[in-house]
Amino acid sequence: MSAAFSGWTQKLTLNKITQTIADGLVQDIKSTLTVSGTWQPLSPEEIALKPDGQRSWEWFDLHIEGASILFATNDRVIYAGKTYKIMAVKDYTLNNYSEYHLILDYQETA
Repeated sequence: MSAAFSGWTQKLTLNKITQTIADGLVQDIKSTLTVSGTWQPLSPEEIALKPDGQRSWEWFDLHIEGASILFATNDRVIYAGKTYKIMAVKDYTLNNYSEYHLILDYQETA
């Protein structure tokens, strides 16, 4: 798959937020990752396969080149100043990439 990704990917700097429970409290653990990948809106055909109540959400597709899974479902990612939530993880590491479906994370408004 490296040939397919050639010229298609770019360096992306992502801030990963995972949650853990320590002393009965939920804590965010943040780390910064620089990866080679693509960030694009999910296609209308893929959105049509989502449950009815989720189709109006703002969905994105993240492909990351490499032979390891970097995110898990419910992790959050900060990219270009916005926070997104990982909703699906697709493991294609045998082909040297992974795919993630993300939505814009819920944010309270004043």
